[in-house]
Amino acid sequence: MKPEMRNIVRRGLDERLGTLSEAKKAAIRPVKGWLRTVRSALNLSQEAVAKQLHLGRQALAYLEASEVRGSISVRSLERAANAMDCDLVYFIVPRSGTAKSFTELAQQKDPGLRHLRASEHSMALEEQAVGDLNPKQQK
Repeated sequence: MKPEMRNIVRRGLDERLGTLSEAKKAAIRPVKGWLRTVRSALNLSQEAVAKQLHLGRQALAYLEASEVRGSISVRSLERAANAMDCDLVYFIVPRSGTAKSFTELAQQKDPGLRHLRASEHSMALEEQAVGDLNPKQQK
């Protein structure tokens, strides 16, 4: 991806970050998994949901157990959610304490920027710094 496009994408992600971070607090997976929890809350049997998925009851039980183990596919979660007239929603946000934005996280992870920081620091020690980095990037 070209740098200009990458910056546009990062700005878009940064604009959503506040909302996503708030949603993250409410999105902690229940102990028995979302599929089983929602199915039970809707008073749906495994047989009823399995029928919507064109599966057997045991196959649905396996999907629910797979979610708890963390080995279910996103596609399977989406299909099961659809069978209960629900939407699957997922997202990725920077870890708390790691970075305050995707832009900040990208700067931390950018190997070229790390090299530039090291070079700028070394040059500054020799009083030859060229000032390529703005103050935020120097950290």
